Amino acid sequence: MLKIAICEDDIVFAKELESIIDSKLIKLDLNYSINLFSSGEELLDEITNARERYDVIFFDVQRPGLSGTEIAREIRQLDDACLFIFITSKNDEIYKILDLKIYNFIRKSHFETEIGPIIDSLIKNFNSLIKYYAFPTNEDKVSLKLNEISYFEVSNRHVIVHTNNQSYTTNYRTLKDIPINLVDNNFYEIYRGILVNLNQIKDVKYNDIILMNGHKLFIARGRVRDFKETYFEFLISEKG
Repeated sequence: MLKIAICEDDIVFAKELESIIDSKLIKLDLNYSINLFSSGEELLDEITNARERYDVIFFDVQRPGLSGTEIAREIRQLDDACLFIFITSKNDEIYKILDLKIYNFIRKSHFETEIGPIIDSLIKNFNSLIKYYAFPTNEDKVSLKLNEISYFEVSNRHVIVHTNNQSYTTNYRTLKDIPINLVDNNFYEIYRGILVNLNQIKDVKYNDIILMNGHKLFIARGRVRDFKETYFEFLISEKG
């Protein structure tokens, strides 16, 4: 089930946002829920104490009490995979939250034009953003969203799955053993046996990729040009 939270103290605006999201998702063969929270403290309490987990959270940046930014920082410590979409009436506030690995933001002054494409983007990338995949290991299976995987690495005849905070050694021997079309889900093989998630790239410098967690990966010399073209097209498509 797709679980969405809206953290917004303006109940009229929150209901409008809920209605727009609902009108988009109801057309899909998809189980989903949308919960509204009038305060960031209420949302944080549910995630911390009730151990509720959301796939997507819409935050109002300016709010009484703890700000959306402060709440997001607390939640990010508990859940690295949740998608953050910020709502703001002050455009300069966006620069204060870029380090939080946000999925997108909505300006209240452009709400009617920006909300539709953002929801459409979520739907388009549903498999990588929301769906969990099981990866077999010697101990058990680990379930991960593709979007929380930083990169796959083949080492010592095993495929290792790296997230921002942890690594898992699977029973797969090669990248071809993984029963998922990773290329269609925004992964690129930058070096033989290393497949990086384009969604997890923070920066590209010369022949190096800097991931969201600060980890650096090397791009094979012969693949630099094609990778940069592919990554540029990816960025353009995401903004579109």
